Amino acid sequence: MKIYGNKALLAQTARMVSAGREPHSIIIHGEKGLGKKTMAKYIAAQLMCEEHSGVPCGRCRACQLIERGAHPDLIFAQSNDKGNYLVEDIRDSIVGDAPVAPNEGDIKVYVIPDFDLSIQTSIQVQNILLKLIEEPPDHTALILTARSKEAFLTTIISRCVSLSVTPVTMQESGEFLQANYPDRSMEEIREALEAGKGNIGRCKAYIEQEQFYNAVGLARQIAQAYAGGSEYGFLKALAGADGKKSLLREALYLFSELLRDACVRLANGDAVGCDTALADALSRRLTLSAGTEIYDKITKYIRRIDANCSLGLVCNSLCADLF
Repeated sequence: MKIYGNKALLAQTARMVSAGREPHSIIIHGEKGLGKKTMAKYIAAQLMCEEHSGVPCGRCRACQLIERGAHPDLIFAQSNDKGNYLVEDIRDSIVGDAPVAPNEGDIKVYVIPDFDLSIQTSIQVQNILLKLIEEPPDHTALILTARSKEAFLTTIISRCVSLSVTPVTMQESGEFLQANYPDRSMEEIREALEAGKGNIGRCKAYIEQEQFYNAVGLARQIAQAYAGGSEYGFLKALAGADGKKSLLREALYLFSELLRDACVRLANGDAVGCDTALADALSRRLTLSAGTEIYDKITKYIRRIDANCSLGLVCNSLCADLF
């Protein structure tokens, strides 16, 4: 199981496992695309590997079952079609099942991915999990993933080992893309790298998912128009997402990242969004305080999209607000 980057985090959990101090509750947090679910699977292998060295051997039955996605004691919770975890499902499939001994080996690992997307049931589910986290059976471990640690109650955070995943290097992203997309040209690899940089998930999405590819293009059009002070160009770019809620939301989120990068550039930092040159162009138009204010405005309009406001009204209001 090849893991790129975040070696210090994996070394931390490896030391705990090899010393016999296996963590029973873990929160993995970081932005979308950084491999939180892959890391959760790797940590499960650290916990379940029959050699108990802290580094999955890849040879034992447990490691092989995990690699094939067939280990009966590695359980990934399933959300409904709206991304919410149902209280009764968590109560039955995790809390109620936890006292039952593992089918194989010494430990059972439950993974609840993308917990922050379970907006409607987050608090109720955490309250149900709290007892399990406070007094876990010796043979269980729980791994939660989310984009931000803020998705969790302080009572949950205080009882979990928190691991903050970070982007990998451009070199590691390039190695991943070349290894996994050998049929792609170097130009396509370079484009994917610029769009995702150290976020391998985004690099993959740029190659594999038409919507993300289009969202990157739209975000660049929006940023170019704003950097050039063209209100018409800005509104024309937004019109390209007319009736396409998810595309508009993704593009505005990417635009907000370019604004964030512009502020970072003004503070002499490195850009990590989908277009370094555009972040530089935006930084020449903005001051640090203005960039921060516009970033907050974009975030506000993304929330309006999430609240199902009219997309046409959102686009027109945003354009008027920014210009």
